[in-house]
Order: sequence, then structure tokens, then C-alpha cells
Amino acid sequence: MKSFLQHLQERSLLAPMMLSAALGAGTPPEAPKPIEQPVQQTVKTKNKIETPKKPAWHSLISGSEGMKPDAYWDGTGKVWTIGKGSTTHPDGRPVKRGDRITPDQADQYMEHYVNKNLVPKLEKIPTWGKMSENQKGALVSFGYNVGPNFYGSKGFETISKALSSEQTLGNVPDALKLYNKSGGKVLRGLVTRREAEGTLWNTN
Repeated sequence: MKSFLQHLQERSLLAPMMLSAALGAGTPPEAPKPIEQPVQQTVKTKNKIETPKKPAWHSLISGSEGMKPDAYWDGTGKVWTIGKGSTTHPDGRPVKRGDRITPDQADQYMEHYVNKNLVPKLEKIPTWGKMSENQKGALVSFGYNVGPNFYGSKGFETISKALSSEQTLGNVPDALKLYNKSGGKVLRGLVTRREAEGTLWNTN
């Protein structure tokens, strides 16, 4: 049996605990603090800039002409030439001995000549508006090689006739193959180029 003293000791221990429980009974428990989530930063990536696709004539001319950074004497044309067959600078100055350009400049020279000198002449061909982009590209390569004024000129009767009406455009690839000579001699390089132009003409 517990002694009177033990009863007093137990009551003295329980009293503070009961008082504490009574005081806390009417106080709602403190809400737990929300756990902070790390802020997710969206990394914005720049849109990929795609290089504009080159027209078909670009690679055809580049492959046929080659690339020469230093001016050289073209014995056939009797003119100083540079880059990819350019005989003048974009500002109109003729190429001269000692001139030198980079590959990027060679492309710029070629594109300038095509857009400013060649295409405006080709647009006068009556069927130009009826041609596909590949057919136009084949004629750009041809005109780059033989000159912009070939249509209707002496020596170009066959190709001019093929280009004269929509009904005869199918004859163009065979007509192109006739112009494979330089100085009266058939050149393998011109044969290959005319075949490539005919293939491009027939490519949808």
C-alpha cells in the first residue's frame, strides 16, 4: 500500500501536467510551416537559326567552276578571272592580276552576278514564268557559262527554239547537250556540266 507521503508526491507531480493540458486544450495546434519548393527557372534557348537553303544552281555552278582565290588568266575568254568564274568585282571593277578573294567572297561574287546581271536577262525568255525552280536553275548554270544573252543569239538557235514555247520545253535537256565545245573542241567538263543541267531540268 502506498503511504500518505507517496500519494502527496504523485499528486504534486500530476497537478502541473493537468494544468498544462487544461491550458492547451483550447489552443489549436500550430499549422506546420509549408515546405518551400525550389523555384524552377525556365532556361530560354535561342531559336535555332537555320541557314537558308541554297538554290540548286549554286552547287551546280560551284562544282563546275571550281574555286580559285587568286586571279588567273582565262585563255579561252581572254580575261582575268577569279573565284568561281567571276571576271568583275561586285562594284563593276574588272578582275586584274594580283587580285585575291576568300571562298565566302567568291560565293558573294557569283550570287551578285546571277541576281543582278544574269536573271534579269533570263526573265525575258517567253517561257520563264512557266518553268519550275529547278528548270530555272539549269538555265542559270547554262547562262553563267555561255553568257546572259544567249537566248535568240546566233549559235544558240536550237536552245532558243526549245525555250520559245511551253510545248517545246521538253526538248531543252537534249538541246543543252549540244553546247559542249570550246574552241571547236568537245570538252569533257562541258559534257558533264550539260548533263548535270539536263538532269536538274528534269528533276521535280
